Amino acid sequence: MEELQKVGLFIDDIYRLRVENPSLVGDKIKFKQECLQYSKNFNIFKKLAFDFWKIYKTFVKDVDKEKLLCIGTQNQLKTISNVRQRKQQVDQYETFEKTVELERLKTELQYLRRIETVQNEIINNFFLNH
Repeated sequence: MEELQKVGLFIDDIYRLRVENPSLVGDKIKFKQECLQYSKNFNIFKKLAFDFWKIYKTFVKDVDKEKLLCIGTQNQLKTISNVRQRKQQVDQYETFEKTVELERLKTELQYLRRIETVQNEIINNFFLNH
């Protein structure tokens, strides 16, 4: 038997002539099963990775869409803020103009009251003298 093993021939448990060592046949079958299981697991992993990639792409599109919406909203808020600020400046200027006009009219009223008083004195003096 040892002479057969030297040339690479082996005899198994049921006395059949084999080209490979019978003690390695079980390991070979076990290795083949492990390879098949690895292949199945790898295919499952590939499918999960592809599904994740599809979800990721969808998520990226959604994030980009939301980002654009946020930028648009932010620009609208800036525009509204600028318009409000300009309106506030216009209102402040109009308030200042009205205040100046009020002061002018008060001064004019005082002037006219003095004139009225003087004229009333002249009229009273005229009636008293005649």
